[in-house]
Amino acid sequence: MNLPVFIARRYFSAKKSPLVTVIGRVAVLGIAVSTAAMILILSVMNGMNRFVAERFGNIDPDLRIEAVKGKYFNENGWLEKIAQGRGVHTVSGVLEDQALLTYGEQNVMVQLKGVDSLYEKVSGLPQQIYSGSYDLDFNEYAAFAVMGGGVYEQLQIPPAYAEACQLYVVDGSLLDRPLAMQQAVSSFPLYPSGLFNAIPEYDNRYVFCHIDFARWMFKCENALSAIELKVAPGFKVKEVKKGLQAMLGDGFTVKDRMEQKQAMFKSMKAEKLIVIAVFAFVMLIATFTMVADQMLLMYEKRKDIGILSSMGLENGSLRKLFFFNGLLVCAWGTLSGLLAGSLLAFGQQKFGWVKLGGGSGNYITDAYPVYWQAGDLLLVLCVGLAVGMLASAIPLRQIRVFAGKPAEKE
Repeated sequence: MNLPVFIARRYFSAKKSPLVTVIGRVAVLGIAVSTAAMILILSVMNGMNRFVAERFGNIDPDLRIEAVKGKYFNENGWLEKIAQGRGVHTVSGVLEDQALLTYGEQNVMVQLKGVDSLYEKVSGLPQQIYSGSYDLDFNEYAAFAVMGGGVYEQLQIPPAYAEACQLYVVDGSLLDRPLAMQQAVSSFPLYPSGLFNAIPEYDNRYVFCHIDFARWMFKCENALSAIELKVAPGFKVKEVKKGLQAMLGDGFTVKDRMEQKQAMFKSMKAEKLIVIAVFAFVMLIATFTMVADQMLLMYEKRKDIGILSSMGLENGSLRKLFFFNGLLVCAWGTLSGLLAGSLLAFGQQKFGWVKLGGGSGNYITDAYPVYWQAGDLLLVLCVGLAVGMLASAIPLRQIRVFAGKPAEKE
């Protein structure tokens, strides 16, 4: 065995003076706590990201097809053609645009999304309704719509109301004609048939109606803003997406769920990187105690260093000795922190120890969502060892003081 490594192992496990022992334990504890905290924070972020993705998945389709240019495109038999594609289970055409919804003195800008009869097979929207029913019927006097719970609360609609909301939409093609300004705005009575609860982005913005009603309000017959579809069981989303993109050509773009919310998922990844950087800095601060432990150990073993030096052990080998000793201290703290953090993360993931709102049931989920990933474990281990290597190298130049001879040239 390499002599410096052998001696480093002996120094690590041997009995030391009380001061060096206490400082060494504090160093290990500091590294372990910061490592466990990093594992827990990353697991919580993974859990939140996964929870949000699942909530989006309750409404967002497997694949969404949009035109590269323009807000709308003509249906022109695209629904039937796409439905025959390999791996396609159900296809639904949608038409959505902004609108104004009013009730009394309350006004809310909403995203009015018209959907056809197959939409409930593509999306999980009907399963998210907590009050009322999935009814999108309409006639010449009024229309029914499924409304986000956040929109309903912003309008301050009483539980038992007899009056309809008023829906306003604007025909942009008439805005540049001064004599047609009044004709550009259309209004129609709208009754909420059901309320859904998914995530705030949908709850506070979206109102779902029948696509024929949306086309009539927006004055665009046979128009679609997107085609949404469900992938058949047994087929991979990536393969179906690739096949549809080849069939549709460059005029359309096919997006999976990640791409439909690309900005959100990119921000989540950026937040995770920032958290890793912050905790790496915290871990670096925690290793300052390890630097003090190394310095004290060198002072305590100064006689050993002098003897080893006089026996011909070079300064480089002495540096290697204490470098490996520092790595052992850092590795012990890092591994202890990984074990403790992983156990806590698994416990929260399985048993939900920490509750939201004390488990009152007023939140979408009762406990903080946590999801442990093996990749995070490897990442934190690498960060911990890298920081430990840096901290172990800081006091090594003091070896020449205890060795009693000048340092060799680098």
